[in-house]
Amino acid sequence: MEIEKEVKKITLGHEIGAGAACLKCKDKCEGFELHFWRKICRNCKCGLEDHDVQLETEENKKVGKLFEDTKYTGLIAKLKRDGIPSYKGNQVVICIPTATVSTASPVPAGSFIPGSSQTFTPSGQSPYSPPAAATAAPGAGIHSHVASASGPTAVPGAGSTAVPGTGRTAASGPGHSVVSSAAIPTKGSVAATTVVPSPSPVHAKTNVVKSVTYEWAPPGINQSLALRYMELLPPERRPIAGTAGADYRKKQMAKQLPDHDQDPERCHELSPNEVKQMQQYVRKYKDEALGIGDITLPEDMGQQAGMAGEKGPQGLGPGGKPGAGTTGAPGDKGDAIATMGKVGAPGAAGTSPAGPLGNYSCHRCQLPMKKGEPAVYAERAGYDKLWHPGCFVCCTCSELLVDMIYFWKKGQLYCGRHYGDSEKPRCAGCDELIFSNEYTQAEGHNWHLKHFCCFDCDCVLAGETYVMENEKPICKPCYMKNHAMACAACQNPIEPEAQRVSYGEHHWHAEPQCFQCSCCSKCLMGQRFMAMQGMLLCSMECKKKIMAS
Repeated sequence: MEIEKEVKKITLGHEIGAGAACLKCKDKCEGFELHFWRKICRNCKCGLEDHDVQLETEENKKVGKLFEDTKYTGLIAKLKRDGIPSYKGNQVVICIPTATVSTASPVPAGSFIPGSSQTFTPSGQSPYSPPAAATAAPGAGIHSHVASASGPTAVPGAGSTAVPGTGRTAASGPGHSVVSSAAIPTKGSVAATTVVPSPSPVHAKTNVVKSVTYEWAPPGINQSLALRYMELLPPERRPIAGTAGADYRKKQMAKQLPDHDQDPERCHELSPNEVKQMQQYVRKYKDEALGIGDITLPEDMGQQAGMAGEKGPQGLGPGGKPGAGTTGAPGDKGDAIATMGKVGAPGAAGTSPAGPLGNYSCHRCQLPMKKGEPAVYAERAGYDKLWHPGCFVCCTCSELLVDMIYFWKKGQLYCGRHYGDSEKPRCAGCDELIFSNEYTQAEGHNWHLKHFCCFDCDCVLAGETYVMENEKPICKPCYMKNHAMACAACQNPIEPEAQRVSYGEHHWHAEPQCFQCSCCSKCLMGQRFMAMQGMLLCSMECKKKIMAS
């Protein structure tokens, strides 16, 4: 009965993503089926992240467990159902107003539309520029065009300016005055002449609000600074929902932070001693290496360095816990949904005049940091180090550190995977770190003794002949069945240890009965030959015979 429960538990674990289509292999994969100890699909050999599987919940649980029992507990929450810690991903929706230019046709003055804005353009004047001396009063958007009954008209608060001695409003046509109809009360009857200009298209500027959803943004800072941070990342790496940047983040979350590097329950058949060693390893990196980058401004680092020990950098509260502070323009609340102007424009909120700050340069590229530009700070690295947003990468794989989660070791930033590789050997078969004292090394990789197996059929290769195919060990029977080249002469597969001759896409056994002239059967080993449509020819005479036949 206990065995049945255990089997059921394993089956349920393998149901995650079961049957999902592969995004790389398309129809060649029958659907995702997790290998029982490799971290790949049994059908197509691709990883789970390469299949159409929604992993947000599972990934949040994984990162939540990573931060459990650390100073970053403010980034996780206990799920009410089972008490499992879950990472609170900081998804942000940003609304950015952008000016667009459309085309509008003016309505004749005789066709007044309430609530519309009508403007008369005298003949001879460009419809794209307003009258030179006309000044519109705030709120006066409706104008009518009446004939001037007597001299110049100046109305306090109206949207027109009278020019003394001209007898008309400046820049208006002869005998016309452009005034605000809302500002002049009607007294008596006045004969009005309506001038109907010929309708012509004009440019009209409107503000369109563009909403952008980021699947993750730096927590604890205002939206203006967060948006500027995103703008400094490579376009293809910005985690905008539904884009390649979001897919990149998903794959890097799986690659950089493998759950089997932190949870013994995710590993395959660890002994009690190996479980204990793994728990000690996890405790060590949580205490000495694990951290989350923070966004700050270079000009603020001097002040923060002086306050070290009292509170952390911008975006951190006392003790360096994220989410307790804000950075940027005074009065910016950092709301979840913010409307802002174009970041980076002179005088825009959250920015300051750009210019090199002599005291700080990027720890990676060594270029000077600019005042007002967001920089990434790593608490474990110290207050004397800053990174450009695009330079906050793993020192081994040079990929952006996903969600700015880093591991600090000997003056270098690592992602979780490559920090683990620097501490322990990793099995090339199951992708897990090796905590056993006994393991094997072959083909430049490390392997659990039980995992040095054929990549196709999983048979153990100790003492057996194998072939490396795409850096994966393959047993001889599987190689002959699935990977061997077929001889163009006899059509039989060429054994891995046998000598062969290759020319273009064609291959032959390096034997007289296979590598011979297709016309006269002359052995071509060590001889000059010609190839034509997969056939071997020893001379022009044989070529002519073949072509004539």
